[in-house]
Amino acid sequence: MSGLAVVTAARRYRALIASPGVARVAVPSLIGRLPYGMATLVFILAVQHGTGSYAVAGIATGAHSAITAFTSPWLGRLCDRGHAVAVLRVTGVLYALLLSGMVAALWTHQPVALIIGLAALAGAANPPVGAVTRVVLPGLAPAHVQTAYAFDAITVELTYVLGPMLIALVTAATNPYIAVIVTALLATAGSLGLAAAPGLTARYREVRTSALARAASASNGVTVSAAALKRALRANRLMRLSMVVVLVVGALEAAAYGVMEVAIPKYAADLGAPQAAGAVVAAWSAGSIVGGVWFSGLNPKLSQAKLFALLLCLNTVGFGAMLLAFGLPSLALILFLGGMVISPTTAVECALVTRIAPAGRSTEAFTWVGTGIYVGFAAGSSISGLIINQGTSLSVVILIATAMVATGALLALTASRRIAADAAANPDPAALPAPAAAH
Repeated sequence: MSGLAVVTAARRYRALIASPGVARVAVPSLIGRLPYGMATLVFILAVQHGTGSYAVAGIATGAHSAITAFTSPWLGRLCDRGHAVAVLRVTGVLYALLLSGMVAALWTHQPVALIIGLAALAGAANPPVGAVTRVVLPGLAPAHVQTAYAFDAITVELTYVLGPMLIALVTAATNPYIAVIVTALLATAGSLGLAAAPGLTARYREVRTSALARAASASNGVTVSAAALKRALRANRLMRLSMVVVLVVGALEAAAYGVMEVAIPKYAADLGAPQAAGAVVAAWSAGSIVGGVWFSGLNPKLSQAKLFALLLCLNTVGFGAMLLAFGLPSLALILFLGGMVISPTTAVECALVTRIAPAGRSTEAFTWVGTGIYVGFAAGSSISGLIINQGTSLSVVILIATAMVATGALLALTASRRIAADAAANPDPAALPAPAAAH
């Protein structure tokens, strides 16, 4: 990693955090997103502890994720229509209440159907902290948009490093039920903190005003009512071809990660070191964090569409390189090096989504990206479990995962001109005037 890039990145991060309102958004966002990296593990541990069944634990976890994937775009749409504060407050409190209800049901040995139902309802109330952050944060620092997206990507990776560690500590000190309560409290604290950030309401007002102005401009100067402008916004087609490509690419990437995150623990167990699986997988996130810091110090000359395709090609190389592993240490090293393109890819993807989403629908667009990731990861995990049970070798599993990423890279390459055209047609919402200073 270039020393100059690191110094530049450090300077840019310092300027980003110093921008008015950024810290008030970034801190609660990190707190509120920690449960993203905790949910699967904590659900498995708590439900299995209460029911004695990994099957029930798996169903409850799957129900929670599936309902989150289904309802999050609707929550995102409400946010885009000016209700972000209310959505964060209501879901933040409701999520904690439902998780607490699930713990109570487990503690008192209630029927399995009730436990699964509460897990599913909690998924429906999962606060859209990440999607809101990705809309608000770059707009608070329009001079540091690339750094803001890279910072956001690194934050996501941190949740998958810190979250499981926190769950392990709490569970070891107490029990899995307390770990669920901690998860619920973090979600509530993050959601309420983000809702209270002065920059959030002002930022959504700026985005909304800009979207209405663009709708008015599209009416060729004809005076129309505010209600007509809002109808025009709702009529904006979210799923244009470029957005579909980004969603499919994200789902394929997530599927590939799902495949390997099931296969790697099996590989570690076959080598007689199942306890090392977590550290090996964590090498991926560590590489991603390092890569995100490095990327923040660069000044790419390529367009975002071409850069997205290039990073996906590099990710394909990283997946294929796993075939060279000859043990857990070498696999961890390969994952670390391959992981260095994860955060940069996420940062560029976020920038593209912001540009190609229709006016006033960025939050909904980000929640659809999240839905694609949920579905892709679940599909990849299921596929991996099925083929591993058939005795398939790790090399074949790696080839399947690599093929998924390669397909995504090919799609991005093929559609790069269309994506670039759609991005160029929209002014960057993050470049709108920043709202008044928030202290």
